[in-house]
Amino acid sequence: MRLALLAIPAVRSALSLEIRRDIEFHAALASTQERARALAAAGAGPSVVVADLQTAGQGTHGRTWHAAAGTSLLASWLFRPAPAEPGLFALLAGVAVARALERLGMPEASLKWPNDVEAGQKKVAGALAHATTDGEGGSLVLGIGVNVHQTTDDFSAELRASATSLALTGHTVDRLSLLVEITRELDRVAAPGERVGALAEWRRRATLLGREVEVTREGRPVVRGVARDIADDGALLVGSERVVGGDVRTLA
Repeated sequence: MRLALLAIPAVRSALSLEIRRDIEFHAALASTQERARALAAAGAGPSVVVADLQTAGQGTHGRTWHAAAGTSLLASWLFRPAPAEPGLFALLAGVAVARALERLGMPEASLKWPNDVEAGQKKVAGALAHATTDGEGGSLVLGIGVNVHQTTDDFSAELRASATSLALTGHTVDRLSLLVEITRELDRVAAPGERVGALAEWRRRATLLGREVEVTREGRPVVRGVARDIADDGALLVGSERVVGGDVRTLA
């Protein structure tokens, strides 16, 4: 559980230099995303907020992200200026997480639109992005949660069918190392010249492309058809429709 080493100022300072960001570590915090957005509003530069436990973690569509203390990597990165629109960068973050996991011994991570990372067809990580605008390029806060050490008992009966952890897939990963690798890969996909390659990798790792899917919003079906591709802005192309938000499930 080496992530707790960030509570030591000297360790945190050394790692800040390595990843070129200020690091704020909390043993417990309501939400790394909310804290990073507060830092952005106060004019902070590139930084990352990390928590061992979140009491009000956020997921997509207002969902909560539950994780017992010490089981997950829970972090939010502040980018200034904003590297991309929120939807696109959340999608590219999936590529960054998949690459980081591969560097740490897990090459088989797949991606589900718009922002899920999967292992064995179950969600192991997700991303959430918020952007603000100003006269200097704005800022973007990207939150990522990765299930690392959870056992089956850490998931509710409802979640066991759709969620997993690195440990449950047979991978032992140190959360501090994962933080470093994800940070490096996020900086890589944030570079404008890397976007084409990152989108191509997203397509290679995608689980939905070429399959018939149904898109729902607030529980209601809105689009059904074959997921053909993703656009350069991250929209999912289903039949003749562009989908920029919603929940997607495969039909066949």
